[in-house]
Amino acid sequence: MMVNFLIILVIVAVAAWLGNVLLTVEAATSQVRARVRNTRETVSKLEVTIRRLKRDEEETLKEIRELGDEIVAARRKQSEAQARLTEAQSRRRPSLIILSDRRNPSDKEWTVTVTNSQIREVDASHPLAQEWALGRDFLVWAESEREAGERARRRFDARPGYAVKAVAPAKEDLFPSGR
Repeated sequence: MMVNFLIILVIVAVAAWLGNVLLTVEAATSQVRARVRNTRETVSKLEVTIRRLKRDEEETLKEIRELGDEIVAARRKQSEAQARLTEAQSRRRPSLIILSDRRNPSDKEWTVTVTNSQIREVDASHPLAQEWALGRDFLVWAESEREAGERARRRFDARPGYAVKAVAPAKEDLFPSGR
């Protein structure tokens, strides 16, 4: 009987031990299943995000191509406008402004270039701002180059920013005197 008791005791001990092992394996299996489920959900979310990012990338690349085409078209228009401007400026005859109509019989014709860069600083949209910055040519009658420069300085010194840039004899006799 003692043997039977021992056999039953061993069977109960083994059954208890197997029960504990089974509970441990079941807990581990549940944890693994939960991790697998979480991993699958994460993978699913990542796949959705990847698809969205690919779609965004395609849209961005399409927009970049469109903007590139617009830039090319705008540069083409700019180039054409620049060519028309250059052509118009080359056709435009240089304007020569008469500083004063007073003239002595011994006076010669002088071309005096006067500049004013402050006009552009004060009002860049002024229609003559660029022309004043580069210099405007005035016809001055005077006996000498120095006197022609002085007449221009007297005319423009009262206003700030004006400066006589160059004085040169007129290239041709524009207003021949009746001498």
